[in-house]
Amino acid sequence: MEEEKEKTKYNKKFLIFGVIGLFAIAVVSAGLVTNWFSQSSEFDVTNPISVDGETTFSDEVIGGDSVTGEDFTISNDGSVEVNVVVSDDSGEGITTSYSGVLELTKKNVNFSSDVWEVLGNKVNVRYTVVGDSFVTEVLDVLEGYSLIYYKDNSDRFSNPAQAILIGDVSGNLPYETDGNADEYDYCETGEYATCHGAKLWYVPTTAILGENEIDWSRASEFYFESSLIQYNSDGELVMYPDVELTLTPQYDFDVLLESGIYTVTTEVNPVA
Repeated sequence: MEEEKEKTKYNKKFLIFGVIGLFAIAVVSAGLVTNWFSQSSEFDVTNPISVDGETTFSDEVIGGDSVTGEDFTISNDGSVEVNVVVSDDSGEGITTSYSGVLELTKKNVNFSSDVWEVLGNKVNVRYTVVGDSFVTEVLDVLEGYSLIYYKDNSDRFSNPAQAILIGDVSGNLPYETDGNADEYDYCETGEYATCHGAKLWYVPTTAILGENEIDWSRASEFYFESSLIQYNSDGELVMYPDVELTLTPQYDFDVLLESGIYTVTTEVNPVA
């Protein structure tokens, strides 16, 4: 009997200490921090590239004709440059190219300044942006003037480049050796929204000297670029931030093309 009483006392003590121990653990556990901060973020994302224009176009064509299609405009509303590709499925017998218009302007020539003041006189030039070859058309023709591609050298003010007659241009623009392809950034100076590209100028033909050198004493007669352009035979273009590029399709039909209905689909896609 005494032995059973002792066991009962021992069990009661164990139970009491056990409860106290659990209480202590509970008190300690209640003081632990399990989370400092929680944030949930939701984003409504808009693609920076948009294309605006008529999605269908039709015309009656006779073999050998050249037809101008409907304009469409590629816009980059973002803060970074985006590479796009313009492509189509013209097929045999139809050649498609895409052109843009560049405004040329007279400027106050000042070699001590990175940015030259724009003056009033203007000349517009249509030029190939995407196509098999680079073709230009001066829309405001001036007698005695020639259109040139001006490829800048490094240190362009101390080391002026030579004029390249448009008929002598070969390959994509700008050339890889052009300082305006990647060396000079016109977005940094705030001169243009097109950070890089090629320069087209309209200059007096007699101001182009031997070896295609420029007579800079007549620079006040030049019509300079108002932005930098691109030409790419594969359709790959760089869209700079806050820049719009309006393209006009031109369809050239082979004179021997069989009679029938032909559909050409043009697409603007990101460069893979």
